[in-house]
Amino acid sequence: MLQDPTNQYIATILSHCDIRGKDVLEIGCGKGRITRDLAKYARRVVAVDPDACAIDYARTSFYANNVLFMQALKGVPDSSIGNFDIVIYTLSLHHVPETEMSKSLLSAAALLGKDGTIVVIEPGDGGSFTEAKERFGAGSGDERPAREAAIRNMLEMNGWTMGETIAFRTQFRFDDDDDFLSSMLPNYPQQPESFVNDVRRFLEQHRTADGIILEADRRLNVLRPSEYVNSHD
Repeated sequence: MLQDPTNQYIATILSHCDIRGKDVLEIGCGKGRITRDLAKYARRVVAVDPDACAIDYARTSFYANNVLFMQALKGVPDSSIGNFDIVIYTLSLHHVPETEMSKSLLSAAALLGKDGTIVVIEPGDGGSFTEAKERFGAGSGDERPAREAAIRNMLEMNGWTMGETIAFRTQFRFDDDDDFLSSMLPNYPQQPESFVNDVRRFLEQHRTADGIILEADRRLNVLRPSEYVNSHD
């Protein structure tokens, strides 16, 4: 599987938040796919994830002098790693339990310097990849309730203002059916044959000369301190 082959994440981030020369904390870095793009522009990137296996993979697959990968069991690291100019949630806020979302955002805000910024990238509603998640339970499955909870918590964040929603679309490229099944539905051998055949028929609709290409809508929101927003109105 190749995620975001056309680099839409970094293009959208750069269009709406200047990370050049900044200290960036990435929350939910996973295996570091977006981290490597952030590192090209930021002064420093601390990339954290609660998944130890993902962090180990990221460390062994990508190295840069300005990047530090860390496991953060609670999602947001403690203040001992210093302050940042920007915090970026990389498709991670909706994975935080709803009762902890507000706390996570406020903990992230506490790691920012003056006029710091929080960027939240979340799944959108459309796209063939999103359909596969909701229809077949691929990957992390149907995330609609969690996505809605993430939006509510951003809107209700005390002392912070959420900017407009920036919509964009990214791709997932799979070599063939087996690549999709092993990556997104690892338990498919235990599924009924009819289910697997339904998945294969779905994938056939998205087969190209470059493999199977599925698309996913994404949304980006920039959160700033309300006093900063009011002073710049």
